Amino acid sequence: MTVSDNTSRDAKRSYRSPAREQLAAETRRRIAAAAKELFAEHGFSGTTVAAIAMRADVATPTVYATFGSKGAIVGALLAQMEQDAGNAEWRERIAQEPDPLAKLDAFAMWTTALFSSSKVLIQASSEASADPAMNELREQGDRHRRAALQGLIASLAQGDALPTGLSEEHAVDRAWMLTGVGLYLSATDGCGWTDEQYEQWLAALLQQQLLPPFGPSSGHVG
Repeated sequence: MTVSDNTSRDAKRSYRSPAREQLAAETRRRIAAAAKELFAEHGFSGTTVAAIAMRADVATPTVYATFGSKGAIVGALLAQMEQDAGNAEWRERIAQEPDPLAKLDAFAMWTTALFSSSKVLIQASSEASADPAMNELREQGDRHRRAALQGLIASLAQGDALPTGLSEEHAVDRAWMLTGVGLYLSATDGCGWTDEQYEQWLAALLQQQLLPPFGPSSGHVG
């Protein structure tokens, strides 16, 4: 094989067609949109890959080739919704908020907005306990949530806002338990609460569990 042959082969491998990439992205978008609609209508278990393909107007093998499984579609939708919800902006806003009460208010607001916007997908993921992709996604989501909480608690600790005797580790544990999606679903689906009622309850509970009885020590006497 000559050098020119190798060069030609490498050029073919590195060649990327913008039109082909655009078509693939549009196919992926249609499949994801169809899956989200069907999950809302029939739940995760009641939605088949064939139905997703039909709704998206693609062949069933195309769905598998694009995502691999229904669980992977849920994962992609959740990741996109987090991005659309402005997670980076929320993190920055919460980190820059100097007042501990307002910081926890903002964190409760962010948590509620994220859960509310992705409720259909959260419910779908809870039905997919046997899907390896969903199990991996839940574990990844748990790691990300704990990392966000560690940042929140560290900022409270740096401002001497944590109660005396409450370690950062235990504060993260408290926040971890209180901000789980299970409590959100119990409140909104189980008890019929509105998102606003849940948000107010969560903010008050976070403040009760993570701040001194009379608020941050710097703002109170005694």
